[in-house]
Amino acid sequence: MSQTWTDRFLSRRMLFWSLLYAVLWWLLAGGKGWYIGAPCVLGAALLSCWLGSAAWTLRLRAAPGFVLFFLRALLAGGWDVALRALRPRMPLDPAWVNYPLKARGPRSRLLLAAAVSLLPGTLAGVIEADRLTLHVLDHKQPWLESVARLEQQLMRLLGEGPA
Repeated sequence: MSQTWTDRFLSRRMLFWSLLYAVLWWLLAGGKGWYIGAPCVLGAALLSCWLGSAAWTLRLRAAPGFVLFFLRALLAGGWDVALRALRPRMPLDPAWVNYPLKARGPRSRLLLAAAVSLLPGTLAGVIEADRLTLHVLDHKQPWLESVARLEQQLMRLLGEGPA
């Protein structure tokens, strides 16, 4: 008996969401607790399919560039936090700033808001219309360029920008 197009589509979406949630569980739980993680992964994947969430389309050619950029930003963010903890007299000039979003897709916007907190001295606040409100530790630092590069990398990875 052959599968219908709908069955193949749903099974592909189920596989995508299952793999995504399993990787997230593995990262967050350190590869442990699968007796809780497996039912959670299965439930989240079923819920995603039931809600009609489409599988993400990723440009695999853009993945290495994104991973390298993200790892550098992650290390820079960790280094910045460590320096500020060890040197409490480092200059701080905190502010709420608005970043004009270029990304149109909701996935790119949400991933940007989630990932921007790993950049040095930035924390996402809220997305309203075409802007992302951020809290920055020092608004004199080059936060705008960092966020713009992250957004560009995400758009490229998710197929919204130039390859």
